[in-house]
Amino acid sequence: MKNFEALIFDLGGIIINIDFNLTLKALEQFTHHQFGEGEYLTKHAIFYEFETGKISEDVFFEELKNTFGLQADKNTLIKAWNTLLLDIPQERVSLIRKLSQKYPTYILSNTNPTHLIEVENILRAQTDAQSLQELVKKPYYSFEMGKAKPETAIYQQVIDENNLVAEKTLFIDDSLKNLDGAKLTHLQTLHINPKTQSILDFLQE
Repeated sequence: MKNFEALIFDLGGIIINIDFNLTLKALEQFTHHQFGEGEYLTKHAIFYEFETGKISEDVFFEELKNTFGLQADKNTLIKAWNTLLLDIPQERVSLIRKLSQKYPTYILSNTNPTHLIEVENILRAQTDAQSLQELVKKPYYSFEMGKAKPETAIYQQVIDENNLVAEKTLFIDDSLKNLDGAKLTHLQTLHINPKTQSILDFLQE
């Protein structure tokens, strides 16, 4: 850690445990579609548009409903959509808080407003933190930035706005694709496999 001057954390799979298959199974209750591993769903334009703030929550769920023939109202679909969000271990929150006392820390997440509201609810219910904002210097969310990982522009924005030295900044993510995008901006990277690893295995001091 002594070689780094700043840290950037992904959210899903790094701070909060997630299982996207749970959302796929929940949505399949309301349609004849089989989403499989989720490639068909996540590659659809509405997914990216929602994640980058180009469409509202109302439009997203209406489009989701119409595109996949989902027989459910918006509130029911929101519950299904949020099923992937699991738990936030207190140990991770404590570690990030400790690291934030020594380094400028940031969150950079591909997410949407619906998921973020639920993540904050889980954080308050399961840990001693009241918001993600209090844990880091600044959280960055794709739907507020109008861009998403692994686009190089999203990493560059964080670097530029905070005058970071990319070569001395560590970006932590569970997606190899997102790490490849970060490397193009010269960020240092750390891959976490959430099935077998966590930030506790690498960032303890």
